[in-house]
Amino acid sequence: MTEQSTVTTESVGHEGAPVIGVIVSTTRRNRVGRQIADQVAGLATGDDADVRLIDLAEVALPFLDEPDMPARGNYVEDTTKKWARVVASLDAVVIVTAEYNGGYPAPLKNALGTVWAAWNGKPVLVVSYGGRGGQRCTAALVPVFQTLRMDKIGPDVSITQSGDDYAPHGPLTDPGGVVEPHRSEIKAGFAALHAALRSGRD
Repeated sequence: MTEQSTVTTESVGHEGAPVIGVIVSTTRRNRVGRQIADQVAGLATGDDADVRLIDLAEVALPFLDEPDMPARGNYVEDTTKKWARVVASLDAVVIVTAEYNGGYPAPLKNALGTVWAAWNGKPVLVVSYGGRGGQRCTAALVPVFQTLRMDKIGPDVSITQSGDDYAPHGPLTDPGGVVEPHRSEIKAGFAALHAALRSGRD
């Protein structure tokens, strides 16, 4: 898939199957998050899942503009109500995120913090990336998931990139080549999500 500016979600799965949202957490220009998320979503094709790519750059969620606390659910903004419906439609979540200064991107924190109940009980897998792999970002997300009552699934996937992976002042030259060494980890992550969903239905 190539990066698009008009599509918020893309479905690449099977009708009636569990819905897994792959969230692109970065929004800046010349980002690589969409490239990596496309590859991650592609590894779920052929799996018994309806995989939906959710790009926060396209969602364009305002920053915490609700007058009441999200946990109360008294949403008044149409953007918040729409986002709550998107999140509620998912059975599980894969967060594809860069590590920014030892943490996670502000748009991701905003997306997680804008609604509350819609996240409750959802299994979540983290695929992090960066010059050091993004493990500190994943660690920083753990207490957020706990507060949102999400079920963090392992194994985490950590993708380390080097300067040679990038075009001059631009995105990755070969995103497939960057993600391919982690194919088995990502497949194991999707399998763990499915196992968690099956367990929740038992």
